[in-house]
Parts: sequence; C-alpha cells; structure tokens
Amino acid sequence: MIKQGISLLLFILTALTLSFGQRVPSQQPKLVVFILIDQLSTEQIVAFRDQLSDNGFNRLINGGAFFRNATYQSATNYYGAKLATLATGCNPSTHGIVSDWWYDYIRNKEVNALYGDIPNASDRSMSYPSTERLLTSTITDELKWINNGKSRVTAIGINPNYLVWNGGHTPDYLYQIDNNTGDFISINTVDTTQAVPEWVTDFNDMKLLDTYSNREWGPLKNLNQYHQMKYFREEREHASSFLYSLTKQAGDGAYLPVIHSPFGNKLIRDFTVSQIINENYGKGSVTDVIALQFTAKTVHGNPDGGFDAETQDMLLRLDLEIADILKTIDKEVGLENALITLSSVSTPTRPAVENTKGNVPTGIFSGQKAASLANLFLMAKYGQGKWVMTYNDGQIFLNHALIAERKIDLNKVKEEAASFISDMEGVAYAIPISELRFSASDIASLRSLKLNYHPDRSGDIAIKINPGWFEELPNGQKIARNWNGSYHPLIMYGWKINPQNVYQTTPMTHFAPTICSFLQIPFPNGCEGEPLPGLIY
Repeated sequence: MIKQGISLLLFILTALTLSFGQRVPSQQPKLVVFILIDQLSTEQIVAFRDQLSDNGFNRLINGGAFFRNATYQSATNYYGAKLATLATGCNPSTHGIVSDWWYDYIRNKEVNALYGDIPNASDRSMSYPSTERLLTSTITDELKWINNGKSRVTAIGINPNYLVWNGGHTPDYLYQIDNNTGDFISINTVDTTQAVPEWVTDFNDMKLLDTYSNREWGPLKNLNQYHQMKYFREEREHASSFLYSLTKQAGDGAYLPVIHSPFGNKLIRDFTVSQIINENYGKGSVTDVIALQFTAKTVHGNPDGGFDAETQDMLLRLDLEIADILKTIDKEVGLENALITLSSVSTPTRPAVENTKGNVPTGIFSGQKAASLANLFLMAKYGQGKWVMTYNDGQIFLNHALIAERKIDLNKVKEEAASFISDMEGVAYAIPISELRFSASDIASLRSLKLNYHPDRSGDIAIKINPGWFEELPNGQKIARNWNGSYHPLIMYGWKINPQNVYQTTPMTHFAPTICSFLQIPFPNGCEGEPLPGLIY
C-alpha cells in the first residue's frame, strides 16, 4: 500500500510539473508571424552573432530550425517575385510575377506587377497596389478560405511590395509608414476608403517618429569590435566612429532619414506590439497572421555594404526589437502557441571593386546599352525602325507589330538578336525565351531562367551575365545578377519546432506547403514545393 501511495504521489507530482512547468502547444499555431528583413544574408548573421543578444536572433537560431541556404531558384532580381514565391510555394513561371514590370503585347503597354488596373480615385493617373496580377492563391488566402474569413491577416512595414505580396488577395490591413507624415497608413488595394481602428489613430497621435527624428544615431557598442573595423579598417582610416542626424527633411519624403535608420525598425516594433495587444491576435479560435518588414539597409554610410559598421549597428539594434516582439508574444499568446519565421528576399551585394581586389573575374554590363546595340544590329539588317521595344530585368522585348508588318519571321529575329548579344563582353547566355518552354536542360543557369519564364509575361530574349559581373541600371546603380538563384537565411521558431541547423540547399518553394501543413489547411493552388520533413516533434 505504501509503495502504491508513493507511486500515485509521484504520478501526481509529474502531472503537476508538466502542467505548470511546461506549456503544451495548441493543435495548430494560434499566431503566425512572418518576419522579413530587407538586405539580410546568412553570412551577416554568422559574422555578427557574438555581438548579438541572447534574446533576439540567437534565441531564434538556438531554439529553432535554421536553414542557412534557403534559395529562390528563379532568375529575376525583383524581390516582389521572391515574396510571391514565399507566399505561394511556386516559381514565377507559375505565379506570374516574373519581374517588377513587363511589356503587355495585347494592350501594347508596359504593365507594373504591383499596381493593378484600378485607377486611384484621387489621382486617375495612378493605380492601387494589389495582388491583381498574382495568378495563384497564397498561404493566407487558403487560411482565410478554410476558416470562412475569420482568420485575420495584417502586414506592417515600409515598402508596399512587402505588404501586398504577403497580405494575399484578401488582407485585413496593410500598414505602411508614410514618408511624408510619419504616420502608419492603411494601404488601399481597391477604390474604397478603409477606416483604421481607433488605437491606430491614438498611436499616430503620439508622433513617435518626431521623437525619434530628434535623436542622433551613433554606434550601439564599441566600434572597434565591429566587423568592418576589425577586417576592413582601411575603409575608415580617418574615422573612429559615426554619428548621423535624423532630422526631418523639407518637402517630400521628410521622414526618410529616420525611417531608414534603426529607429524606423523601432517604430515598426512599437506598432507591432500595439497591434498584438489591441487586436488580441492569437487569442481567438482560429489562426491569425502578422507579416512584418524590417530593413538592414540604411541610407546612411555605404548603402551597398553588407559588413560596414552602419549595417552591423542596424542589425544589432534590430536584434533588440525582435527580442521585445518575442517577449510580447510570449506574454500575450505564449510562444508555444505561436510560429515565428524569419527570412529575407534580398541580400547585400559585394561591390565589384572587392572582386577586383581578389582578382575575381568581374565587369559591368548594361542591359540598356545591349538593347540599343541590338536595335542598331537589326536596323542594319532589316532597315530603319524600333525593333527593340524595351529591356528590363535581363529580358529584351522585341517589336512584334513591326516584325509582322515587315513580314519577317519572329523566331528568326529572336535567334539573330540573341546570337548578336551572346558575343557581348560579360554575357554568358543570350537565348530566345520561348526555347525555355521546351528545354529539358539540366544546366543550372538555364533552369533558373526557365523557372522565371511565363509565356504571356516574359520578354523575347533572356540574358544571363557571367558570375561576378554586375549590371548597371539606368539610374547608375550596379546590381549583382544571381547565377543560380539567390541564397538566404530561413528560421522557424516556436510552436512544436525542433531545434536544428540545416546546411543543405532548401528551395523556398517548400516554405508555403510547410506552413500550410502546420496549419492543416490546403496548399496554395499553384504550389510546386513539398513540406519540409522533421521540423516538429
């Protein structure tokens, strides 16, 4: 009897320990938070980890699943296309967002990916940002469908691209910081006005961005311990620190200096915490979603530097904001009931001069100049005319109407123009895009072009420049063209996630079906990925 009593007592104590010492996760996550950081790479996280706190990035990495080499496999450099892939589980060849704009031959005009065909009521020359051109459903679309619209979806950030593509086709709110007023505004995606909740008005009335703009920005920690000062000291020979004024500017974009400083991220943190508390996200009977955009790219210092002191300081301070958000979620919802994901869709570019220093083959290619030269080539062959309509994002659009008028075979013109461009310095491939439709090539660089091909939206010729080369844009900016897709960090944390480090290449098309599996909802209707195994216990 004594032994039985002891056994019963131990059983009760064990049950109480499990009840009060460990919080049991809900069947599905009650709250999903997508954190997206502009201009963040895995290499930055690894390089700066010893300077980060234990409660932000390191908490996510140590307690979550860290995919170090998650990849967007298509060729486009438009981050909106990558955001669409993240939300839909498919490549641009399926979801249709092949670039930031393309030439629509049926309507005989350029079409913007983000801005649809509904004119803005206050300015008829403008259109509303929307998912109108996104051809498939998203994670949040499927979540709202299966819960009969009861799941709430809110996106918060700086850039409309991050908000619209992650909000899906029927978001509840898309909150953007207004560059001119410093307030959070609700982006309209249709020709109606949506009143913001009272708490948003109260939040804006505090004018926090005015408070932040009166501050200065200097290093958070000892600058001599920053990566740039330890390894790239020659770039800062005459400076031992940095200090920037964040004062509001006159005219349009008055708050840009402070928005693109650590205090812009802080304001998003402030608003996110208010959103969770005031709207009781994660406390209902169905899953709610919040998508957040932060940035590691500053307008101060070197805007292209991934390891300069200002960028590192941005991330050290953002680390504290993430820690506060996690603390709020734990208090309000319970991290065991919340699924947190962190990733990026753009990464810093290593400047061409760095390749030159290391004797790595490099150079500058201009797509606009290539298009002009191709037009001259076709003029010499077929006579005067605008044979090339336009160029964008590695694609040349030919003048179909002129080619038909001159009774010339379109495929012949494509092949001749592609052959001409192939001989240009820095060009690895120039290929008629229509050939990609039937191509079974296993060459990785051609496969990335194929994943970005849509017959109704792609151009006529795809151009792939050599690895290490950069493309010069019309505004003078030089960007790196990804040879075989682009690689990014991806972290999943909370709910039932097993801690692990994954070094294998992980296609980002697997993200959406994985999240949908956790939520026990259908995959987006164009999904091409598969759920990642072994993530939950």
